[in-house]
Amino acid sequence: MKERKYCTFCGKQLLLKTLDDGTKEKYCDNCNHVFFPTPSPCAIVIVTNANKVLLARGIGWKHPYWALISGHIRPGETAEETAKREVYEEVGLKVSSLEFLRTYTTKDHELLMIAFKAKTENTTSQELEDAKWFDLRHPLPMRPESIAAQIAKHVFPKITYTNLKEQT
Repeated sequence: MKERKYCTFCGKQLLLKTLDDGTKEKYCDNCNHVFFPTPSPCAIVIVTNANKVLLARGIGWKHPYWALISGHIRPGETAEETAKREVYEEVGLKVSSLEFLRTYTTKDHELLMIAFKAKTENTTSQELEDAKWFDLRHPLPMRPESIAAQIAKHVFPKITYTNLKEQT
């Protein structure tokens, strides 16, 4: 995220202010307003059907790993609506039994990931090249330290991951 340098209300350059808790935050001494870093909220969904999980790959990914379906929350949209919309937009499936799991944060992209588990009765999708069903009885092709893998491990504690080599 781009570092904020000016007040969004008056345009004056921001200063650093030490707050009562000892943290330093951007501050406008003209408006008397503190500006906290704002993460971007996203929904991330683990879609299941019986003993299978739906994984996806992003366009242009250079690494061999797969991930869960996710997307940014639009203004006026709830996290639940985003979860359902993203699954439908990306793979054409309608989900049921949407269940909140927990939240995750990322430091590299400054995201607040709101995780859900969803079920679907239908396993036929638009058959995109970047999404397919994986059997949970076999190792999953996921980066073990990723948030997607953490969610999969939270929902299915006994899963394992395929040892894939990074492509450079």
